[in-house]
Amino acid sequence: MRASRVFTVLAAVALVGVACEDDATGIPSGVEIFVADLSGAKERPTPVTSTASGRAVITVLGNLVSWKVDVADFDSVTIGHIHKGVADSAGGVMVNLSPTPTDLNFTGTIATGSLTVHDSVLTHMRNGRAYVNIHSNGNPGGEIRGQTVRQ
Repeated sequence: MRASRVFTVLAAVALVGVACEDDATGIPSGVEIFVADLSGAKERPTPVTSTASGRAVITVLGNLVSWKVDVADFDSVTIGHIHKGVADSAGGVMVNLSPTPTDLNFTGTIATGSLTVHDSVLTHMRNGRAYVNIHSNGNPGGEIRGQTVRQ
């Protein structure tokens, strides 16, 4: 519950900041926003043919990382993580996103949460060496994936 509230507050602050037309954004100093657009074509080492897609929005404030992951046309979500690694490689798990398992053809939010992380996680994200990977029953190695990109 607390994680959902933190993410909602940070997302609302970001939206207010985007809506402002002057130089004052209203976003608290130090908030970082990362986005990952997820598809099977981005899976590594072998791309996956999948109709599923998704988007992860990750906010960082200090060492608190909050996330929301939405998917479309996804068959049987099992697990999901933020991994370390560049776009053309696979790497180890850094953060468990704890997605809600789904049935066939699911569209909606599969994961929200927050976690205080080590500086190394933030270093990987800030240097373009982190990605989100969502796994399924049909593709236990990963169904959709996308690099985190700072906004």
